[in-house]
Order: sequence, then structure tokens, then C-alpha cells
Amino acid sequence: MKKLLLIAGITFSLNAFAQPEVIIKRVEFKELQNYFLKSQDVVNKKDLTYIWIEDQAQFDELFGMAKTMNNTIVSPDFDNNYIVALAAPETRMETYLAIKRTEIENEKDLKIHCIKMEGSKNDYFTKPVFVASIPKDKFVKNLVFCDELGKEQKRINLVKVEKGKQKIAEKLTKEQQEAADKAAREEKLAAEKAEKEARIAAEKAEKEARIAEAKAAKEAKLAAEREAAEKAAKEEEERMAKEAARKKAERKAKQAEYEAAEKARIAEEKAAEERYAAEEAARKKAKEEEEIRKAARQKAIDAQVEAEVKAEMERKRQEKARLQKEKEEREAAIKAEEEREYKLQLAREEREEKLRIAREEREAKKEKERIAREEAERKAQEEAEEQEREQREIEKAKAKKLREEKRQQRREEREREEEE
Repeated sequence: MKKLLLIAGITFSLNAFAQPEVIIKRVEFKELQNYFLKSQDVVNKKDLTYIWIEDQAQFDELFGMAKTMNNTIVSPDFDNNYIVALAAPETRMETYLAIKRTEIENEKDLKIHCIKMEGSKNDYFTKPVFVASIPKDKFVKNLVFCDELGKEQKRINLVKVEKGKQKIAEKLTKEQQEAADKAAREEKLAAEKAEKEARIAAEKAEKEARIAEAKAAKEAKLAAEREAAEKAAKEEEERMAKEAARKKAERKAKQAEYEAAEKARIAEEKAAEERYAAEEAARKKAKEEEEIRKAARQKAIDAQVEAEVKAEMERKRQEKARLQKEKEEREAAIKAEEEREYKLQLAREEREEKLRIAREEREAKKEKERIAREEAERKAQEEAEEQEREQREIEKAKAKKLREEKRQQRREEREREEEE
């Protein structure tokens, strides 16, 4: 039993300390050249800034195109690629930004290994930036920016960002639906109110017509009673008066009915005008928003053109200065270039040495883990064999004991037979 517990403990310990296998998948990225940052507000003043651009609108807000007559600018494809950027603060040092490699770890983390190198000091300021596109992978859950030593610097949870976008879209859709429902309710209430007012007006007109008719009938009856004693000539006049009063009452009732219908029509037209005004206000608001977006796009285009013009003017000025100083500075430039190449070579050799050391350490670690795993397997096998031997001894002892019991039983049976 103790040996079984010992084997179980060793197995649990090995499982607890065993490191899960890391699956690495290399991904090719592509640099998007000839873009510049419009503002340094998003750039960290001291360290390297890591940027993920979600859509074209954000890209246009952050970056401008350094377009010339000779270069070609590739537009970012947000449907099929992740668009990322590295940016450093404005500096006079010759600065090189790049992505060393991109890889997917365990099918969920897209790791972006970044490089920043500095060379000699310039007599002008630069704003270093590096933009790249990386093919999308439907299994990737996080974008992880790492420095050149592989240390994580920034992590972006794509699932959380997508859920946030979905919540905002759902909220916007809900608000639009609520606004539409509210407008429909208001329109329904206005129509019901107009219908109610028209019904009340019609009932009032009908009531007034009945009262007028009753009053006219009463007056005619009284006049007939008073004039009953008068001459037959006046009877015809009274009859004509009654007829005129009846026609007058009918005209008044018809007039009241017409006025009620007219009021209902006016109320309906008013409700229709209010609906039209609401729709017109909505269309006007949408048109104003579209004009604002157009103005923003035009502003961005103007800023881009202005930046391109300034860049071209700056290039011409630098070209003129370079031509003036070219003869005097040629040897100095060659010397600086050799020095820069030497430093870059040293940096490359240093990186290769670091990579080699890291590779050797990983291989040594794997070898150590393999030896430990083989030792554990050997010990587990020895323990299993020892347990199997003990089990065989136990079974032999049980079989021996069973044979002794059977022999004892047969002896007792023979003794009983002899006594009988």
C-alpha cells in the first residue's frame, strides 16, 4: 500500500511540474511604407509606443501619406489583416524601428517581436514610425507586443474589444429603435387626439342641430296655437314660415356637420404636417451629419495635401543644401556610413549571439527535461515491476494456503470415515 501511494505521489508531482508544450506558428508580415504620424500626442515621450489600428477611419486620423511622384503607397486592408504600428518620440538620433518576427503561440496569442536601434546624431529632427500589416487568423484572441528580448510590453484582448464594439452597436441600434418607437407613439397619439377632437366636434354639431330643430319645432307649435284663431290666409304664411325654419335648421345642421368635418380634416393635415416636419428634421440632421463627415474628410485630405507639399518643399530645401555641401561632406558621409554599418554589424552580431545563447539554453533545458522524464519513467517502471513481484508472491501464498486447507480438509474427512 505504501509503495502504491509513493507511485501515485511521484506521478502527481511529475504532472504538476511538467510544462505544457508551446506550439509556435510563424506568420509573415508586410511593411506599409511612406506613412507618417500626423500628431505626436499618441506617442510615449520616453519609450517605444505600440499601436493597433482597428479601422480605416482611425488609420486616416492617425497617419498621413508621404506621396511623391516616384513612390507607390499601399493602402491597408482591414478585412484580411491586422494593422499595427511602432512609433518613437521626435529625436535627432538616427533611429531604426522594425518588426523582427511575428508568430502565433498556442493558436491564440499573436506575438509581435519589435526592434528599436539608434545610431549617430543628426543635425535635424525625425519622427520614427513603422507600419505593418499581419494576416488575420480566426483563432487569435490576443495581440501581444514584445521587445527584442521577447518580454511582453503590451497585450490587447481582441475578444474584449469585439464585445465592446458589439455592445456599442447594440446600444446604438436600441437607441435608434427607441427613437423610432417614440416617434411612432407620438404620431399615433397625435392621430388619436385629432380623431377624438373631430368626433367631439361632430357630436357637438349634431347636438346643436337637434336643439335648434327642437327649438324651431316648439316655436312653430306655439305660433300655430297662437295663430289658430287667425284667418286662413295667415295659415299659409305660418306654413311657409315653418318650412323656412325647418330648412334653416337643416342648413344649420349641415353647416355644423361640414365645420366638424373641416376641423377633422384640418387636424389630420396638421398631424401629417407634424409627421412631415419630424421626417424633414431627421433628414436635415442626417444631411448635416453627412456634411460634417464630408468636411472632416475634406479637412483630412487638405491636411494630407499640405503635408505632402511641405514634405516636398522640405525635400527640395534639403536637396539644395546637400548639393551645396556635397563636395565638402562626401568624405565625412562615407566615414559616417562606415561607422553606421560597423555599429549595425555589431548590433546584428550581438543579436545573433543572444539568439544563439537563448537557443542553447532552450536546448539544454529540453535535454534536462528529457533526462528527468526518462528517469521518472524508469523509476515508475521499477516500482511497477516491484509491485507486480509482490502481487505474485501474495498470490503464491494464497494458493499455498488454499492447498493446505484442502489437504487438512481431506485428512479430517478420512479421520471421520475411519472413526465410523
